[in-house]
Amino acid sequence: MDLFELIKALILGFVEGMTEFAPVSSTGHLIIVDDMWLKSQEFLGKYPANTFKIVIQLGSILAVVVVFWKRLFSLVGLYKIDGKKMNKRFNLMHVIVGMLPAVVLGFAFKDLIDDYLFRVERSLQR
Repeated sequence: MDLFELIKALILGFVEGMTEFAPVSSTGHLIIVDDMWLKSQEFLGKYPANTFKIVIQLGSILAVVVVFWKRLFSLVGLYKIDGKKMNKRFNLMHVIVGMLPAVVLGFAFKDLIDDYLFRVERSLQR
């Protein structure tokens, strides 16, 4: 990895970090900045560039886990908030059931997602 690629990665990390907790799409901003200015697909290739855009979001997810660890652990029964168990109306099974449609659709339309949702230009040409 040369210095220019490292600078591009730092810029994408900065964009992801600054937009993650704002009421805007951090992934959308990441894709726009990369596609319009940085052009990571040109030097990395399509799949490595898309994988990088996904993996870079792990830092934001880790920040959420660090901030909300008590709530997350209480979902699986590993932590009691204020000495009480979490409200019985919401548990880990609700989270899993809520994620199932996204998982199924993600696997079903993986190629379309790679072709159309990771690029600005193709989305605007339609």
